[in-house]
Amino acid sequence: MATVRLTELIELPFLQEFQDNFALSVGMGSLTEDSDGNAITRPSRFCEFCTNIMRSTEVGRKRCQEIDMLGIAEAIRTGRPAVYHCHAGLIDFVAPIILNGISIGAIFGGQILTAAPNEEQCLKIAGEIGVDPDKYITEIKKIPVIPEEKIQAAANVLFSVANTISKYAYQTLKLREKNREIVLAYNRMDNIFNTMSDGVIIIDDKGIVRQVNLVVEEIFGKSGSTLLNKSVNELAGSEAPFVEGVFERQEAYNDIEIFNDASLGRLHCISSGRPIFDDQGMLAGGVILLRPIKKVHNLINRLSGAQAAFRLGDIIGQSPAILKTIQAAFQAASCMSNVLIEGESGTGKEVFAQAIHNQSARRKGPFVAVNCGAIPRELIGSELFGYADGAFTGAKRGGRPGKFEFASGGTLFLDEIGDMPLELQVTLLRVLQERKLTRIGDNKLIPIDLRIICATNKDLAREVEQGNFRQDLYYRLNVISIKIPPLRERREDILLIFNSILTKMANELGRTIKNVDSEVYLLLEQYDWPGNVRELQNIAERAINVAEGDTIRLEHLPEFIIDNKGMSIRTSPAAKPDNLREPVKMKHNLSEQERQQIIDLLFKFKGNVSHVAKTMGVARSTVYRKMHQYNIFH
Repeated sequence: MATVRLTELIELPFLQEFQDNFALSVGMGSLTEDSDGNAITRPSRFCEFCTNIMRSTEVGRKRCQEIDMLGIAEAIRTGRPAVYHCHAGLIDFVAPIILNGISIGAIFGGQILTAAPNEEQCLKIAGEIGVDPDKYITEIKKIPVIPEEKIQAAANVLFSVANTISKYAYQTLKLREKNREIVLAYNRMDNIFNTMSDGVIIIDDKGIVRQVNLVVEEIFGKSGSTLLNKSVNELAGSEAPFVEGVFERQEAYNDIEIFNDASLGRLHCISSGRPIFDDQGMLAGGVILLRPIKKVHNLINRLSGAQAAFRLGDIIGQSPAILKTIQAAFQAASCMSNVLIEGESGTGKEVFAQAIHNQSARRKGPFVAVNCGAIPRELIGSELFGYADGAFTGAKRGGRPGKFEFASGGTLFLDEIGDMPLELQVTLLRVLQERKLTRIGDNKLIPIDLRIICATNKDLAREVEQGNFRQDLYYRLNVISIKIPPLRERREDILLIFNSILTKMANELGRTIKNVDSEVYLLLEQYDWPGNVRELQNIAERAINVAEGDTIRLEHLPEFIIDNKGMSIRTSPAAKPDNLREPVKMKHNLSEQERQQIIDLLFKFKGNVSHVAKTMGVARSTVYRKMHQYNIFH
């Protein structure tokens, strides 16, 4: 236990008054000291003999203190008041003040005699302490003589009072500790109250707001002083669930969506609440938690991975076609207009969409992707726009927000927009025009703030001509158009992409790839890649998984690329005989014959390299090496 002083627990005026009354009633002197022997009260009825004679010299004061200390030690040891003689022969007594077994002070009484003083003894003591013997004898004779039984009775009274003071000190200490615990608990709760991410409203049993935290001030855009003493109906609207739940049914409720227009403004939150009861079990008020819907959506988006990972710098390529597309994406990111991305499957439409989002002013908001072709037509409406409670059979209780609401403040990516049903295109157009939506089965308008990026592998202009896509929606979406070239139209990027994927995969799998055979590169460059970058990624991942060493070889590629029956043969004019010098003409003729043989066989077997190698009696890798040597391309 920390050091506790008597003066911190007992009011000194009260102690002084008791001491004066006690001394007056029994005709004795009295004084109260702390645990260090320091007087904390004024002496009551102290006799002149003790004050002006016994304590007038250093020797006298020291002897008085030593005797008093022995007396208090005896009282503490026995747990009873100690009656003792001072060195001058006077009778003193002391009662300890104990707190938790430790002395924190003592009340002294006495300065009396039980018999007339012995003059010879008085002269001896006067000489020892160095005072005038005549004054010593004169003053000691003024001290009253009291029977011993009266002294013991006074000591018992003093002991009872000391015990009472001890109990009072104990209660005061416990009360102080309890108050400290209450203050700490209040400070903790106040810190929690004001640092919670949810808004907290404390209301009384009449539904009047008594306390709000900082988040509530942010939700309503008003100061706490403005919100206090308002009816909860003014804040949340009369239809708010906790008005009925907390006050009428006196029940708690959890995670209820509130979307009301109250007198203090629109409230759109997820709310939970609990009634508060007093010690008699009577309703004393309630506590209401409000979580802004935007925070709920942000949490859902973060946990569901609704974040854009790619940036424009992540797009690999040096061909003029892809550089032009990247430049168009930069321009699209600098404005907030809708974007339509067109390209074959696997060209990286979502990569561009994410990159545009991350380059735009909405980069800190969510990126929500929806594949319109993967959702059943009867569900796509509720998936995009949400639904209200009871909107249809099987609807989730309490309703559910749609992707448009989740994407508020960020970007909504509608992939395969060409597959959206015609009847839903009308609703989408209205939402894009009004920037507001209504959940299915509800009539409340919800404002939205987002950017739309769409993607399709169809020719939307042709779809409009054929009546499969609304023309007005097409114009609304196709404000900024970006066309991603297929991989076959930017062959110079194939090896860059392949090597990048290979390096990344190797790092992820803990593999080391040092070499790639030239025949592999040749095949990759000649293949038409109908699956575009997605197919190239698949081939790279397959190769690194089946390769046992540190080199990617022909056998690590799939058969359909090696055999590639759909290849076309293109010859390079770089090696014509007219350009060769005469000394090597014979060698060139042999090479030309071999080159022509390979070309003829490739035509004959429709590009099947395996059949060409078998006919020539060589390995397939030799055929590929010869094709590379003679500039024969698919």
